[in-house]
Amino acid sequence: MPRRGTPLPPPGDFPRFAELGDVLRLFSGDGVTHGIPPGTHWTWWAFPEAWPLVTCDQGNYTGPGTQLGNPGDLFWWTIAEQMEQQPGAMPAWLVELLARQAARWTGPLMAAFLVLGELPLLWTVPNYPEPRMPAYQPHYRLAFGGSLFTDEEWSCRLNITSAGTLPDSAAADGMLPDLVTALSTWVGASGSLLSTAVTLDWVKFNLINALGHYVDPDNSRVSELSPVVSGSGSPCLPPQVAVVVSLKTAHARGKAHAGRMFTPALGATAASGYCVGTSAIADGLTTLLNSINSVVTPAGVSIVSATGEANHVTRVAVGHVFDTMRTRRRSLAEAPYELGAALAE
Repeated sequence: MPRRGTPLPPPGDFPRFAELGDVLRLFSGDGVTHGIPPGTHWTWWAFPEAWPLVTCDQGNYTGPGTQLGNPGDLFWWTIAEQMEQQPGAMPAWLVELLARQAARWTGPLMAAFLVLGELPLLWTVPNYPEPRMPAYQPHYRLAFGGSLFTDEEWSCRLNITSAGTLPDSAAADGMLPDLVTALSTWVGASGSLLSTAVTLDWVKFNLINALGHYVDPDNSRVSELSPVVSGSGSPCLPPQVAVVVSLKTAHARGKAHAGRMFTPALGATAASGYCVGTSAIADGLTTLLNSINSVVTPAGVSIVSATGEANHVTRVAVGHVFDTMRTRRRSLAEAPYELGAALAE
């Protein structure tokens, strides 16, 4: 609670009593709104003489495109209005605080307050930035996947960007069969270590807008494979086990400098808990990405960020430690437990 001669609270922190210097602005209405600020959260402290901390719910916006106010604008309201809107929220010691402050209001300040309303309070709009909206560089999304064993599913996706013009719809239609061929070759190759329990069932290739959504959600470009393409290795790991493939760019840090995909590891054998065959997996993924780039040229597989950055993938790196994809282990039903024989008495 500010006292005479003390600094005012920072904008957006605490309400405060109006001072004589605020009166002219309140009467002028310049950047002033009568009412309790909407879209804010109030935290009342337990110790005496502390006004509540007031924070905006979401940036300084009360809803999509609705600005609460410009930085430095004032909201003002009376204690009576606050008690009506927030009944029971204000602590009992507030009455004593108000009585002590009221003794200061004499002369012009009291006259102004009588016109404005009893006990006006002020809150200053902070300089909170507008929440950043997604602004993806327009790109194509190559998504592919299929079944794991019988009940589970897997999927991966890669993004395609171009320094020039992206393929139009007709060109993308012509590219899809070649992309299916490239992915089918990768799934079936022994070096990919995708077991016979992994099948490639579908491939999608669709243009994505700046919000990260399909440009034409009602007309998805998809190829349903018939027959499906299976991996070639022997299943030796459960469906949730995956191999982490890092997608690297020419940049060591910063936005869109790297990405990941998680390939099913059902055909990868483990030795001492580590993945065996990472070199072959890396070679297979390199071949796949080169094949994709040759199809979508002059575009290429890239890492994109929600703030507009995009960088082409330049190489892959495969981790030696297995990872877990819980979404690939959610459909297998647990059968009744097998009970062992009763222990000997």
